[in-house]
Amino acid sequence: MAGERLRELGADLRRLAGPDVLRAAAAPAVGAILTLVLVAPTLATGVLSWDTAEFQTVGPVLGTGHPTGYPSYVILGWLASIVLQPFGEPAYRMNLLQAVLAAVAVASTVGIVQYLTGMRWVALATGLLFLAMPTLSTTTASFPVSQVTTTPLLWQLATHADYHMLHLALVALLFVLLLIWERWRTGDDPDKRRLADRWLGVAAIVYGIAFANHGLAWLLPPAIGLFVLAVAPRVMLQWRLIIACLIGFGVTIVILYAELPLRAAMNAPIVYGHPDTWSGFLYVVLAQQFGGSLVDPWGNLGLKFASVMDLISGWLGPLSYLAIIGFGTSLVRRPRFVLLSLVAAAATALFAASYVNAEIDRYFLVPLFVAFLYVGLGLADAIWSSFWLVGIVARWVGLRGLPAFGWAEPAGAAEPAGAAEPAGAAEPAAAIGPRGPALEWADRYRPAIQAVEIVAALVLVVACLNVVPVRQSPQGSEPGSVSLAGQTADETWMLAVLAPPDQGGLPANAVLVSWWSASTTLWYGQRVEHLRPDVTIVDDSDRVDNGVVTEQVWDVYDEFLGRRPVFTDRLQGGCDGLEELSKRFEIEPTDLSNIERVVSRLADPLPVDPGCPDF
Repeated sequence: MAGERLRELGADLRRLAGPDVLRAAAAPAVGAILTLVLVAPTLATGVLSWDTAEFQTVGPVLGTGHPTGYPSYVILGWLASIVLQPFGEPAYRMNLLQAVLAAVAVASTVGIVQYLTGMRWVALATGLLFLAMPTLSTTTASFPVSQVTTTPLLWQLATHADYHMLHLALVALLFVLLLIWERWRTGDDPDKRRLADRWLGVAAIVYGIAFANHGLAWLLPPAIGLFVLAVAPRVMLQWRLIIACLIGFGVTIVILYAELPLRAAMNAPIVYGHPDTWSGFLYVVLAQQFGGSLVDPWGNLGLKFASVMDLISGWLGPLSYLAIIGFGTSLVRRPRFVLLSLVAAAATALFAASYVNAEIDRYFLVPLFVAFLYVGLGLADAIWSSFWLVGIVARWVGLRGLPAFGWAEPAGAAEPAGAAEPAGAAEPAAAIGPRGPALEWADRYRPAIQAVEIVAALVLVVACLNVVPVRQSPQGSEPGSVSLAGQTADETWMLAVLAPPDQGGLPANAVLVSWWSASTTLWYGQRVEHLRPDVTIVDDSDRVDNGVVTEQVWDVYDEFLGRRPVFTDRLQGGCDGLEELSKRFEIEPTDLSNIERVVSRLADPLPVDPGCPDF
């Protein structure tokens, strides 16, 4: 038995190293390399702020992030911070990881389009279109609880650490695995049918990684389940397969989520909440902090649908017509893929349209990914269908030979019975699965199909390259610019605040009462760069225990005034903003940007806003 399994493993490895697989991997590999080459010059070179700075800190020290914890991304970030050490400081390594994940997403996009159409040039162009979005038009869509404006989303998110990019890469990889399983399961090769369910087991593990990375992955089971049932309606009777998949999924999420309580119990340098207790673990994993952020998901469905369509149209521009063609042809040629992709995109878009978040555009990555897949499928099917129609018309008018592009029809050739997989698709398709049946009709038109494919793809690639200078311009300098390479303001500010006291930094043993955007940047300086451990940074999240506010900002001031130098970095508005706090405390500016010193309580306090507690 062991010898047989070793022989099977050897055969599988030889198949993976075979010429068909290597030939099929060429286009996705080129797409990944081009993504890295184009995105690398636009990466942020250092620490930023907000959630980006948090994960630039949490990843290198293997801490725990804000809800839902994102253990998959944190662990991957920790590994990347080790493997990518030669490339720069920890903050940059986390940004570089983002570019690598974007390359995986683009490579998967190329692979899926190539796998479904066999047109490697069209597939490569599709991946670059997804990255560069040359036909982008600025559109603002209004949802009941938010607004979203179109930007070069994939490239924009590829420039700095963000867990949404890992979510996209894993969803794209999951699509690839499920499509391979479908072809092997339904193909004619008995050996592949016998081994097909291994791909489903791998897909279960990948889904477990996605599940432990982002809550959006929790929306995918309907799409996955419907696809699996459409491919194999009797799969529910294969209880061993189901149990194996559930075990693979369950073990994966247990291992990954164990990072939260284990690292909290080990006193990792940065831990959000108290995931080492059962209530604290649930508070983080179930994102109870954001419990009220999902607003009326089943309401205003017409408005949400129209707004999502406006967004997709803005992102695609004229490419929307190709996406419509691709969706229409796929309903006939790839109905199971439509089921998988459409349900996944719709569930994600519905959630995003009903969710309150500071940067909700990131939640549309998967619907946008699906839209660009249909762009590639539409272009490929349009090329194929045009030649099929030419063949039908030529036969109808009795034209027996067309001299250009090898259109000559061999004598005695049988008339094709109908639409079939283009011959040009067969070789690339064999990259991941078996070669589909090729009609003599398609073989006759192969050179012409490939010529038109290359020309169409080159036109789109040139369009992508034309917008590269714009995309690589400093973010905000012109519409569509995304580069963060020159954005050093956050790092400069952090180094100034955490500089030694004799060099203008905070005084020794100072307490700084801050808020999320600034706190995360300072945490990086303290816990990754090991600057000024004597300074205590009190963030708003430090004053909350499993959703219960245990201490107000003014309570922290009172606790340390007279004992340690107290400083603050607060927004103006709100009961705990500078406007209200200045009515009860003497607060004076400092030479440090956005940092004020809290001197003492006022002897003659002013009345606070009636809506605020009397502190």
